[in-house]
Amino acid sequence: MPRSGDDKAKVEIRPGVWMAYEDHWFGEPWRVPETVVMVHGNAESSRAWTCWVPHLARHYRVVRPDLPGFGQSPEPAGYEWSAPELARDLGLFLDALDLKTCHLIGAKYGGSACIRLAIDQPQRLSTLCLFGSPVRGSGSGNADLIREKGVRQWAGETMRSRLGSAVSAAQIEWWTNELMGKTGKLAAFSASASRIDMELADELPRITAPTLIVTTQESELQSAEAVERYARQLQNAKVIVLPGDSYHIAAAEPDTCAQHALSFIQQTSAANARNAE
Repeated sequence: MPRSGDDKAKVEIRPGVWMAYEDHWFGEPWRVPETVVMVHGNAESSRAWTCWVPHLARHYRVVRPDLPGFGQSPEPAGYEWSAPELARDLGLFLDALDLKTCHLIGAKYGGSACIRLAIDQPQRLSTLCLFGSPVRGSGSGNADLIREKGVRQWAGETMRSRLGSAVSAAQIEWWTNELMGKTGKLAAFSASASRIDMELADELPRITAPTLIVTTQESELQSAEAVERYARQLQNAKVIVLPGDSYHIAAAEPDTCAQHALSFIQQTSAANARNAE
């Protein structure tokens, strides 16, 4: 299992498409753990999950890819950044790492790509955990802002609503300038534009993996009621509504969210083990 330093491991998942990733396991070196794969949102990278790693990597192998065009993954020629394309490439990424199944965690648009993968390849997922991930498009506002103002200014102007009123100025600055603001305009704009007409809700019943959905009471992205409605279309879903006004709860409350994900994955694995006896 490769571990990354400043330069992440990279793998070519199909001709011309490379994905960088981080890979951590902090448990007993003689054990072969199950794998958790974590998928970031638009204009982010694997670094978005940094605070989660100490919670998960003692129990699971934690693999965090940079989606194509983000972080240290180069922009492929002709890429569109639609949810189906990202989902297909996530599946190829799992193939490249010889991962037949995994526990999949996604945030925001990365979670939407995870939903698409769970629809298209349900056999690949042991569990699915979603944090602020929409199943429908939400208009052209973000794409318009990126086109007009660039990624860094768009990120700065929307960061407080993204992370919520409770986070520090230092966190706002880091997410704006050190993470999202360093994303190339083509990838960020194309991902936002691809979301405009996204429609996943009608196919949600095809998802078979036990699913955890976490949102907030005052999310600007989608109401708690809307989340509850789409959760009812899944075969086996649990919804947690946290207090607050962040729509990127995985970033605003990483410790709380990581503990919810860890508990859900462990409880599901234990139930599956009992059923197999």
